[in-house]
Amino acid sequence: SCGCEQVINPVIQPNVKVTGDPFTLSSVVTNLVENAVKYSGPCAEVGVELRMRDGHPFLSVSDRGPGIPDAEKMLIFDKFYRVGEENTRKAKGTGLGLFIVKEVLQKHDADISVRDNVPQGTIFEITFS
Repeated sequence: SCGCEQVINPVIQPNVKVTGDPFTLSSVVTNLVENAVKYSGPCAEVGVELRMRDGHPFLSVSDRGPGIPDAEKMLIFDKFYRVGEENTRKAKGTGLGLFIVKEVLQKHDADISVRDNVPQGTIFEITFS
């Protein structure tokens, strides 16, 4: 044990309704949270927030991991794309997770974006219509 633990902090605003297929939408949340934990290391602190923003359901998943370089932010939703150099990656994966996330969200008329979590990490933000 490393003397610390992975923590997921959910902040859920009551009465936020997202319309769509519960199975595929839950797979989106699962994928984003699993990625956040996987890339944040053994002492991960992951934030999950669901609330209304500008009259629309809004979901964010944040972590304090190594972050995603700006040059790669637009590529991470491409099929088979993985951040970083192949020979330096520690985490296993296929490069399909975020591609599937984006596909599911497009079918639900939702947008996903990614930005830096200052001072360190990444925030994925989903806005449902």
